[in-house]
Amino acid sequence: MTKLKLEYLRLILTFIIFIFIVTNLFFYINQVNSNWFNSLSKIVFIPSLILIICIPIWMIIDLIRKKIEDKSIFNLTFFIVFVSILLYGFALIYLN
Repeated sequence: MTKLKLEYLRLILTFIIFIFIVTNLFFYINQVNSNWFNSLSKIVFIPSLILIICIPIWMIIDLIRKKIEDKSIFNLTFFIVFVSILLYGFALIYLN
């Protein structure tokens, strides 16, 4: 797998996690009751939390090793990860 494909893979994973967080917050704030989404959220919460922590570490390691193919994809991924972490923090504070 090439470096560029790995960067796109990171971007796609990060974007999926971001959409999951935003959707989860939307359902909670608007008090939408959806059994299938609540069940899915309980299953996917821990893996998404692990990914949202591991992806920036993976990115920093690649940055140190200078294995970045496209800086714009890297910056976009890093920005989405940062916003996702902030949303997770907001959700943990707001929901508890």
